[in-house]
Amino acid sequence: MLKMLLILPCAGFFAWLGVMALRFPGGLLAGYGIKVSTVDGFNEIRAVYGGLPLVWSGLLFLSLMRPELRNPVALMVGAGCIGMAAGRAVSAGIDQGLGRLPGAFLLIELVVAAALIGSASLKSA
Repeated sequence: MLKMLLILPCAGFFAWLGVMALRFPGGLLAGYGIKVSTVDGFNEIRAVYGGLPLVWSGLLFLSLMRPELRNPVALMVGAGCIGMAAGRAVSAGIDQGLGRLPGAFLLIELVVAAALIGSASLKSA
């Protein structure tokens, strides 16, 4: 039950992010000061910020119904979040700064990674 409580909000977060990217690709990155106005730019946002989070969300929801998938999926998605957070940290070091929104997402990525990887370490009931 605790595993489900850790995984469910993470799955919901990725579902929200994916839907927002598919629906509003030009607005998704506006908070970062990135203006996207080309068909190729919209395509890239929908693919990376839309498709990937939706697949992660789907896998996490599937893992709630298929316990044998729960730990591998949680570890894989958690590792992906660590990769994103590490990329932000490297960028902050190279660019000598981290804005408010990237900082907030860095924190979210670490919390989601901790929840998912932590869920994989729990014994199944």
